[in-house]
Amino acid sequence: MKSNFLSYIHNFRGFAIILIVGVHCRTSIDWPKDSVSHDLLFYGLDFSTILFVFISGFLFQYVHKEKLNYGKYLFKKLQFVVIPYILVSIPALLDKLLIETDASWMTDFYKGLNTVWQVIYMLCTGKHSGPFYFIPMICLIFIMGPLFYRIQKLKSFNFLVVVIVMLGMFSYNYGYYATLGESLIYFIPVYVFGIWAGKNHASISTLTNFILLVLICIYFLIFYLEMIQLIDVFRLKSFDAPQYFTPVFNWGKLKVMLLAIILLNIFHRLKRHNFPTLTTLGNYSFGVYFIHIYFINAISYFLTRFNISLEQNLLIFVCYLALVVGASMACVFVVKKLFPKRSRLLVGS
Repeated sequence: MKSNFLSYIHNFRGFAIILIVGVHCRTSIDWPKDSVSHDLLFYGLDFSTILFVFISGFLFQYVHKEKLNYGKYLFKKLQFVVIPYILVSIPALLDKLLIETDASWMTDFYKGLNTVWQVIYMLCTGKHSGPFYFIPMICLIFIMGPLFYRIQKLKSFNFLVVVIVMLGMFSYNYGYYATLGESLIYFIPVYVFGIWAGKNHASISTLTNFILLVLICIYFLIFYLEMIQLIDVFRLKSFDAPQYFTPVFNWGKLKVMLLAIILLNIFHRLKRHNFPTLTTLGNYSFGVYFIHIYFINAISYFLTRFNISLEQNLLIFVCYLALVVGASMACVFVVKKLFPKRSRLLVGS
């Protein structure tokens, strides 16, 4: 697990977590109307969770390509994903139980539950905190491990990947405002794409400069078409009726999945170079994912409490992102120092 092969995947994962935290930093602050900087960040950062799921599928194939011990596999996910998720969720759960008791997602069904079932409901949906939707969704993917293991062994796997990924290009809804089922439908094709990339990592890592350049050009072409609004970008901002598939092709999703291949190739090319910050972020990635939202909420509360208004721009955003990422890393570092043998149980890293 510490080979040169995986070192570049850790760097890739470290880069991905920066983008994901960047999304939540962007959405937590107000921007001037018609801000070009905001648009660049929106089209460049949003949907970055795709990279995280892609890497997860990649690593699943790498670790379990020969054998899947399902019991051991699930036990590790329970230890290092579910338990830290529950522990880190405690402040957010208390907030929804005691303070913000009338959030927009709280249906009459939820309000009719007793406290224990409300906690279970929140943990199973991730509604108690924006980014936490990811954990119940990825846990369902973990449970489906034997299915993915068998699929990747099929002779028709490449054909199935094309079919699954193409179907996935007609799904849009995922995340905090979506249902768990919508998020699962959205991300399964990405996970399968990551498994495919794991099986074909040798070919992807040796792409010629010309092919890499073509992929980069396609990525920025879609980016540009989004910027000038020739391609509509879906923005789910309310708890609407579930919509698992649409008749509209999701170019933005395709764009980020292309980016996954581009970054996989680039980080492989750079694998002999040292990027200590990215490597550390890669190792701390789950902990940073769990913790960063609390720092964002604390900073937002501080600015509101003291009536501090900042005119948002790219420089302030970069400083804000660096502060949140740095504070999250420092928190994970302290936990690892205080509990060197239990830190993965506590914060996932």
